[in-house]
Amino acid sequence: MALNSGATTASPGNAAISPGTGRRARQVTDWFAWLLPPVYLVATALLVQAGLVSDALVFGNMATPLISVLVLFYASTGWHVTAYEKDLLSARTLTGGRPVDLARLTKVGRSEVAGQGSTDDRLILTDAHGVRVIVNKLRGGHRDADVDRLVRRALLERPIDAGVAVSARAAERLGLEDEVRRANNKMVPGRSLRGWVVGWMPILLTLVYLPVGFGLLILGYLAAGSP
Repeated sequence: MALNSGATTASPGNAAISPGTGRRARQVTDWFAWLLPPVYLVATALLVQAGLVSDALVFGNMATPLISVLVLFYASTGWHVTAYEKDLLSARTLTGGRPVDLARLTKVGRSEVAGQGSTDDRLILTDAHGVRVIVNKLRGGHRDADVDRLVRRALLERPIDAGVAVSARAAERLGLEDEVRRANNKMVPGRSLRGWVVGWMPILLTLVYLPVGFGLLILGYLAAGSP
């Protein structure tokens, strides 16, 4: 399959533009994000017990979950998105270039972050090589239509029983609701949040985050032996 949907494609002159190139970067950032809260808690507790640092650093335990979430999101967020031949869509990220193989997508999700008067709307693409990238529009483009067209075309050309997990919100953006509901398992429903959950997400995240943050703070003080 070739990317000839009307979007401009480039020839991969760089050997680094190949499937799976960004897998190691994703693994490193994922491990960092998941390990940061427990490692910070233990490290600060030991340092405080040894009298090497002030126990004020224990308050950092409240921030580590938020830092982990930001790392998971922004480490995969891409810009300068370019369509290459051989079904590759490459984007620059904070950890380097990440080419995602559109012909071997396994998950397609959607990220919607409400801002002042607008919404940051992006697709979350994961392929069989373990590469994940969050994209919106092609380099130099002013609309997300080209990225949507490329991803939609790649999904429609997948074989029967490919089993690509497509969230309801992503299917709505790509116009693939009927395809996801078909019984051929080319695409299957992915995990999705209900509309009211998305609308109340800031409040719900706050209600979840505060107990977690205070719980880590208390654990930090207990582990450090501080009053």
